[in-house]
Order: sequence, then C-alpha cells, then structure tokens
Amino acid sequence: MGPSSFSEGFALYLWRSPESPGTLYLANGFSTAEALCRSLAEDGYIVKVVHAATDTEYELRDGALWPLPQGLSPVLA
Repeated sequence: MGPSSFSEGFALYLWRSPESPGTLYLANGFSTAEALCRSLAEDGYIVKVVHAATDTEYELRDGALWPLPQGLSPVLA
C-alpha cells in the first residue's frame, strides 16, 4: 500500500473542556474520522473535525459527520 493522499486526511482536535489544552489526532479517510469522532465524543471529549485538503469543518450529528457552513464553529462558539 502506497503513501496516503493528503486529500483523504482529517484532523481531529480534542479536549475535555474549552479551558484545557487539546490533543491532535489524524485520521486517513472519512469513515475512520467519523468512527474516531463518535468514539471520542462518547468518551466525553469535545471534538473538532477538519478535512485537511479543503479546510472544511465537520460536526457530529446523530452519529454521523456533517459539514458545517464556512465560518461556523459550534465547538468554539
């Protein structure tokens, strides 16, 4: 298997509270990012998901990732 494509990468920023330092996870592919986000949110983490190539932010709704309109960030709002 060759190197992964940048266009498939997702960055997941997570923290326990807005006042705490966060951690960065990288996921290769949408389904991996979605499963990881769902699992971390179930464990009580605040998760911000960004598609690296397009800088599109996603939010978890009903167990699935959905793109947000540009400029809208519910995690930091």
